[in-house]
Amino acid sequence: MGAVKIENRKSKIEKPLRFLIYTAESPARDLALEEAIHTAVEDGLSANTWRLWQAAGPAVVLGTGLEAAKEVDLDAARAEGTPVLRRHSGGGAVVIGPGVINYSAFYLFKDLPGSETIRGAMSAALSPIISTLAGWGLRVCEIGLSDLAVACGGEDLRKIAGNAQARKKNSVLVHGTLLARPDLERIARLLRYPSAAPEYRAGRAHRSFLTSLRELGAPHDLAAFAAGLARALDCEANMVETASMEEQRRAAKLLAEKYGTREWNLRR
Repeated sequence: MGAVKIENRKSKIEKPLRFLIYTAESPARDLALEEAIHTAVEDGLSANTWRLWQAAGPAVVLGTGLEAAKEVDLDAARAEGTPVLRRHSGGGAVVIGPGVINYSAFYLFKDLPGSETIRGAMSAALSPIISTLAGWGLRVCEIGLSDLAVACGGEDLRKIAGNAQARKKNSVLVHGTLLARPDLERIARLLRYPSAAPEYRAGRAHRSFLTSLRELGAPHDLAAFAAGLARALDCEANMVETASMEEQRRAAKLLAEKYGTREWNLRR
């Protein structure tokens, strides 16, 4: 791999930050890999990592504590053949797939200043995202509990990314979905009005609340975003295109026992 050296459970990390661009063969496996990388960082087997991915097909993803029927039109999802999945972090429901860039920051607390608090970890992880988008001329701000919004004329703030967080004893995962060129009509069909909408949404329907990189005239492909984020993180030299064997092993186990099961995905 070049970025991480794994000899055994006590092996030392050789580089401080790995930049992984890797999408699994299914959205469920992508979510399993998110937890697998998180546990590997927690256990000291993987370096602090940024991951970018873009699901091969559409899926609805619930935060760990959400009730599926309250957040998703399950009949519409079933009719369209869109899987309803659940991640191991909090936050709201999102629709992922082509046109939605997923980013994930996995850090030991000691290596991410401010991450001892939920708000501090969110701000620290989102800083390079905001910097990358600012380089494209977008006025992006953190708002609500975990959103990134863009000023679209006057005081009209529209959401361009939603974020969530999972915390372990020694590490944190902050991950989010960036609307690059999404199918906004699919989002409107599948997602109900959220049960915990941020105040700045002000009752707006999905189509009038959300915006995208393409709509704003910014670069909207994964490669362009990856290049910009790698520069913001100063880690171009640490870019890799596959997860470690241990991470893949953990992901396969999690997929079989958790993320590929109805018991987990529709448990609420």
